[in-house]
Amino acid sequence: MGTRAIYKFRDGDDECYVYKHYDNYPQGAVHFIEAAKGFAWKLPRFEADEFASAFVAANKNKKGGEVRLVSNHFNGEDDILDAHSWCDYYYTVYFNRLDGVQALYVEVQESFYQKDGSVKWETIWEGTHANMMEEYGKGAA
Repeated sequence: MGTRAIYKFRDGDDECYVYKHYDNYPQGAVHFIEAAKGFAWKLPRFEADEFASAFVAANKNKKGGEVRLVSNHFNGEDDILDAHSWCDYYYTVYFNRLDGVQALYVEVQESFYQKDGSVKWETIWEGTHANMMEEYGKGAA
């Protein structure tokens, strides 16, 4: 059984979503994001659609099917999360200048089932990708 996730890549103009089926705990996700950097424009250039494509290219299983772009027929983020409530994690990846630091940032949300059967998404971590690599990157995928 996979640890499934939705990744949202956003810039000032666009948002693109990718579904990945396996190994999406933060310890794996940090390496999937790192791998995408090798296929994407060199930072600080960051475009959501281009980075989403780089993420797919870097992390696609050679046999296919494990990672794919999410269809654009959804009506925004809430609709995507409702339709993918069976996913375990939701990552938001963006490039920004916050507090004088120009860097790739990641927000991590985890899904928790409620007594009524609904899913609640809670932020469990946020910060720069470099900080995520320090915290979660050791000994992982």
